[in-house]
Formats: sequence, C-alpha cells, structure tokens
Amino acid sequence: MKITVVIILAVGSHPDDIELGCGGLILQAVRNGHDVYMYTLTRGEASGEPYSRINEEAQSARVIGARKLLIDSFQDTHLAVNSDLINHIERVIEMTQADLVLTHSLSDTHHDHRAAAAATVEAGRFAHNILSYEIPLSRDFKPQVFHDISDVIEKKISLISLFQSQKDKVYLTSTAIMGLSAYRALQSRMNSTKENKEIESVNHVEAFEVMKISLDNSMKLANTTTIERDHEPVSNPLTDDIQEILPSLEIVDSTPDQTRIFKQY
Repeated sequence: MKITVVIILAVGSHPDDIELGCGGLILQAVRNGHDVYMYTLTRGEASGEPYSRINEEAQSARVIGARKLLIDSFQDTHLAVNSDLINHIERVIEMTQADLVLTHSLSDTHHDHRAAAAATVEAGRFAHNILSYEIPLSRDFKPQVFHDISDVIEKKISLISLFQSQKDKVYLTSTAIMGLSAYRALQSRMNSTKENKEIESVNHVEAFEVMKISLDNSMKLANTTTIERDHEPVSNPLTDDIQEILPSLEIVDSTPDQTRIFKQY
C-alpha cells in the first residue's frame, strides 16, 4: 500500500508537555501510519524525581507508538536560548529528517517553554513545517490550525494519567484537558457544515499556532514522501551515532516488547 508518510518530531521542555499539547495529534498520526519521534529537553527534576518522570515519559511513548523517545539533560527551569540548546534541537531535527516539527508557543507562560519555542524556530530554519501547541495554562495563544481529536480524546486522557508523579497538578486533570479541547472545537466551527448546520462529530480539538508551513503544488505538506508501506514502519532514519554527537541524550526504544533499565539520575 502506498501512503504519504509524514515524519513528525514533537519537542517538549519537560516530561508530559508533548502529551498535553499534541497528544491527540500524534496518537492519530501513528495510527494512520506516520512516524513520530519525541524529544524532551529536561528530565523534569524541578517538579519531581527525574527517574520517575522519565519512566512515565517512556511509558507514554510506548503507548503512543513513537519510533523513538529522546531525553536530553538540560536543567529544568533553566532553559535558555543559546547555541547549546539550538544546536541540540537542530541536530535532532536533522537526524530524524522531520517533515513537521511541533513545539511550544513563543508566548507561553513558562520560561522553559518560551525558550524551547524560540530555540526550535532558529534550529528549524531549514525545516519546512513548524507548529506550536498549547497546554491548559497557556495564555495569549492565537489558534490558527485546528485538528479534530474527538476519536482519541479518551486515549489522550489516559496518556496524561500515566504521569502519576504530577497527579496533583490542576492543569493535568481530565476536566482541564477536555474543557480546553471542547472550547477549541467550538472556536474552530468544525462542528458546522458549509450550510451552517450543526453536526455532532467534532467535539474535541487541539489547536496550533503557525510558525512555518510549506505546501507543495498538490496542496500537501512539502517534503513528504509517498512510499510503499504495510503495517510495519520503514527502517529507522535515526542512527546510533547521534549519541556520539549528543552524548547527553538518552535514546529509549518505544516498541512495546522492548524493556529498558534506566540508570539512576
């Protein structure tokens, strides 16, 4: 079967950021045969024991079906837009050959999130498509792209529930997540037809800001490739020598039958 495969790289500052911001989109992407890589910049040590947090992230990546989870070792709450952060993100974009990069919003309330967003923009100067996501605490977010996640909203809630070390955070509750996605569905008007008739199918939406979008002459995302694919993904473009370039990176196999023993941090 020939499909157009999109390689997606989701960048998050902390364990759980990716799931909160674009968990629905990447769940659907994997289900539809696309390749998802997850890159977390810190181990979240400012809000919990890092060993627990990266294990929660690894569980989530396996549920999602991500090709790889990449966990870096930048210091939590101390991310800064500098050459070190930019070069790390740029290297991961190059190594994954990402067609679409998802990252934080430039106007996010969290300093680490804003730094990650700005660094991704610079690191992705040769990337064709970059979108930024929101989390329930985001402010001044300007939604420009709306993606229907109605059929996976319960799975997204289940993903978030894996992060038990953060269970006391109000913004991680199902009410906050479902409330935001329901509000974005209303804003998007995707639950209306061209004849302005209300339909019931689009009840939950993830919203994104556009940092950069490139369309080819067939109105598809530029730089994607149509390939022969059955149910199994193609060979992994991410080579092991990335650890020689970025030795701080923890590469976690996200296949369900793969066990991983983490060293204590």
